[in-house]
Amino acid sequence: MLDNSGYSISAIVTFFFELLIGYRMSVSRDFVGYGPNPPKFLWPGGNRLALSLVFNYEEGSEHSVVTDDTVETIGEFGPVDTKIRDVGMESVYEYGQRVGIWRILNLLRRHNAKATFYATARALEANENAAKAIIHDGHEICDHGFSWTELFKMSADEEREEIKKSVELIESITGRKPVGFYAREPSPNTIALLKEFSNFIYDSDSYADDIPYFERNTGMLIIPYAPDSNDFHFLNPINRFSNSRDFLIYLKDSFDTLYMESVQQSKMMSAAFHIRITGRPGRLPALDEFLNYVKNKSKVWITTREEIARFWIEKFG
Repeated sequence: MLDNSGYSISAIVTFFFELLIGYRMSVSRDFVGYGPNPPKFLWPGGNRLALSLVFNYEEGSEHSVVTDDTVETIGEFGPVDTKIRDVGMESVYEYGQRVGIWRILNLLRRHNAKATFYATARALEANENAAKAIIHDGHEICDHGFSWTELFKMSADEEREEIKKSVELIESITGRKPVGFYAREPSPNTIALLKEFSNFIYDSDSYADDIPYFERNTGMLIIPYAPDSNDFHFLNPINRFSNSRDFLIYLKDSFDTLYMESVQQSKMMSAAFHIRITGRPGRLPALDEFLNYVKNKSKVWITTREEIARFWIEKFG
């Protein structure tokens, strides 16, 4: 059925529904959170601090003029200034798949530490042996999208299809649907769309707290992430960390503050890494020494985001 403008009534309804969702999600912000009275609890085993190690596994999904007509701008050095293949930048990303992932998995085995891998579906597809090794070692694969796509550039229908593709490909490779989601660039619709999928129990597209919380519009559990305790800052154009000692100091300072606060109120820390960044020999010592430091502290739970989510849902859901 068409109205006088020639558009179908259903198309008009869909347009205004998407507009309403986007408006509601973009303006309904929460600046209060738990305030001075966060929930009192202990993590499993009587632990006070939950440490989430996150490894971004994206290599093969980065921007390229070959795949999405875009020059990748984030890397070990500046991008080419012409819209052509940047083979140098491509090789930096390839290093993560060829070398970095195995170096990191070996280190995690040595420390007997479980982690969450923010994995794009295309990165897993590019190296299925590594994907299977991640699963075999007991780590979690969190859906990081089908590719490195900015979801905020999509309509709700396009974004829904993009999420669906990532879930299906990840399941086909790993044998299991992911339960968590972290977009490269979310849209105002992302969390509402995730609620349409039965497999997702948490989202991490937030940097707004030190402990999990339920998003008040959708009820989706949010496991906050960290933009600062993140090896991303080694890269151009940010360049905040120049060596592994800089990064290690920042990780330890973050941990120490939260560990001290956890005496009064249990906390969570996210420590973020990328296989092409921390997988480099000169940067791996920061992760190695940080884990040695943390393991000498009591009442610390090193775990996956899925385990954190399941605990939170059972206790507060």
